[in-house]
Amino acid sequence: MQKLKKHQKIYVNRSINMASIRSLGFDMDHTLVLYNRVNFENLAFHETLKKFIANGYPEELASLKFDPNFVIRGLLVDRERGNLLKVDAHKYVKVAFHGHMKLDKAARSELYNSRGFKADDFLTVDTFFALSETQLYIEIVDYMRRNPGKIQKTFTEVYKDLREWIDLSHQDGSIKTKVLMEPSKYIVRDPHLVDTLVKLIDGGKKIFLLTNSDWAYTNSVMTYLLDNQHEEFQQWQDYFEYIIVSAGKPNFFTGTNPFYEVMTEQDGLLKLHRGPLVPKNVYHGGNAILFEKLTMQKGDQILYCGDHIYGDIMRSKELFNWRTLLVVEELYDDFKKTEKLQPELEKIMEAITVEEDLQAQVQALRSNISNQERRHKSKHRAKQDESKFLVRIAELQAELKGKEETLETQHKAIKELISTREKQFHPVWGELMRTSLEKSRFGKQIESYACLYTSRMSALRHYSCSEKLRSYRDVMPHDL
Repeated sequence: MQKLKKHQKIYVNRSINMASIRSLGFDMDHTLVLYNRVNFENLAFHETLKKFIANGYPEELASLKFDPNFVIRGLLVDRERGNLLKVDAHKYVKVAFHGHMKLDKAARSELYNSRGFKADDFLTVDTFFALSETQLYIEIVDYMRRNPGKIQKTFTEVYKDLREWIDLSHQDGSIKTKVLMEPSKYIVRDPHLVDTLVKLIDGGKKIFLLTNSDWAYTNSVMTYLLDNQHEEFQQWQDYFEYIIVSAGKPNFFTGTNPFYEVMTEQDGLLKLHRGPLVPKNVYHGGNAILFEKLTMQKGDQILYCGDHIYGDIMRSKELFNWRTLLVVEELYDDFKKTEKLQPELEKIMEAITVEEDLQAQVQALRSNISNQERRHKSKHRAKQDESKFLVRIAELQAELKGKEETLETQHKAIKELISTREKQFHPVWGELMRTSLEKSRFGKQIESYACLYTSRMSALRHYSCSEKLRSYRDVMPHDL
């Protein structure tokens, strides 16, 4: 295999023998279909904001601006307090904002770190569609902070309104109609998508589409993306053995909804389906138990690829042992920055080595001083040694003070080096899968639930359909 760049690779948490995979399933949005995130999120932000104002919120909110660079995936939303949090793998809040006001360490400690909290009580920003939603929530929270009393609702009530109206914006066509009117403005073509799908088919894999999007939207988007892009697959449906829309994930993996057959392309008329799934037909709803039964496959024979850590990855793996491939689009840019910033990381590690050496010297001096003071107080000490002990203790204390000052300077320098490096990934939240040098909660979830992860599903084209994707030996701190 050619030497791949980081953003072209698939990363392995759990070893998979691709030869044992019979079929690969794909989510549509942010997996097969990539979006111009700035244009799409800006559209969702403002269409939902219109509904706030139409339902009695202050008209001043119309001046709120969408900031594409503030919210990232993996954050937690404390809807009760109106706070946005970045949490490490051990549930320690490292960064927190109330609106656009950053909370200092004392405030974070008082609210979260001194007594602990249940992360499941908070909303996880784990999909791209949640970015504009969270951004709008934070902007309204900040407006309430700057204008006390103008919105007579709690932060929880504001968020409840937000969920209702952003769902309505997706359902009533406010967003999707505009996307379909100008697909080139909102949809980004992955130039390697067709080659990847064809390689999988030629490699003997069955491919299925499993999406929460409805039939009309799915058909329009996939037609734009795949029709007439390959001489042997003229229509987008030709690539897929099974097509399932309006799946309602994660309920697809937890519920018992039946399959309905989509009878017309125009209005999506549904008919209750009985019997095996017919290849190339389009189905609505359904559930994973029935899907496995009707397709005569199960568990680790299926590899499912999606972008939603909860709806696509956690449930399919936990409940059905499907193999999972998580698409983390942001890593495409993060990996490039990681390579560029490798010298900075090496500088940080060298500075930490110096700090550790200083810490050892400080501890040795403290122990020596303690020893000298104990001997000074000893009943068996000769009186003529008084001045000798006092002089020695004073010398050691002076040396200790200098070392402690040097250690504090070194500690601050390391913090500054880490902060500078983090800001080159993101000016507010730092690296996606880390907080400082530790894993973020999002990074830990990926490690725990995604068998594989990559920045684009088309990375599959670089690997054989019978390849053994091996995880590295799990490394624990004592292995380093």
